[in-house]
Amino acid sequence: MARVVRGVGWTLITLGAIVLLYVVYLLWFTGLETQREQRDLADEWNLTVPDDPLDVDTTVPEDEEIDVGDAYAALWFERDGERIVNDDVIFVVEGVDLVTLRRGPGHYPESDRPGGAGNFAIAGHRTTYGSPFWSLDDLERGDTIHVMDRQGREWVYAFVEQRIVQPTDVWVVEDDPLASGEPMITLTTCHPRYSDAQRLIAWGELLNDPLDSTAAPDADREEIAES
Repeated sequence: MARVVRGVGWTLITLGAIVLLYVVYLLWFTGLETQREQRDLADEWNLTVPDDPLDVDTTVPEDEEIDVGDAYAALWFERDGERIVNDDVIFVVEGVDLVTLRRGPGHYPESDRPGGAGNFAIAGHRTTYGSPFWSLDDLERGDTIHVMDRQGREWVYAFVEQRIVQPTDVWVVEDDPLASGEPMITLTTCHPRYSDAQRLIAWGELLNDPLDSTAAPDADREEIAES
């Protein structure tokens, strides 16, 4: 009997160690992986995006087709001129599949582009792969969401609202999710932390003049991206 108890005890200890190592991998090593990917995206961005958005000889065309996983935009958050949510500028990639989101937050391909007249939607991890949206719930009225597009233009959105929704609530990334008629940005991530049971959604309204661009309103949308 004592031998059986010892055997069970060692088995539980071994299983606990395996689980602990897996948690360390998810929270630590995936973050290192995303840091490397973000550095690569920064290099790609610096080679592609013009320093002066009015420089017609170097500006990236707006109809450029961007491959899944490539740098799509740069994103950061501010409160009273100070960086919040994340200390770094975050590079957003094209696409929201699980493999692509390991590089950084991803642009929903069916949604509008930065500064467009519709809804520019982004999905990002909450707890793994760099946890870019770990503190997304810290946003409050008066905060601003800044996006630089591949033409080098900065678009500023005023944070307006956040909600907790179900993963099947795909309306949050549709063309006019709040029925406001205003150009929007939508940020989606998992909720609560360490779980994908629900989604935390944050919205902002565009402050500067929108581009003459709209998303395809009837495009099919899959379940809100896992993060």
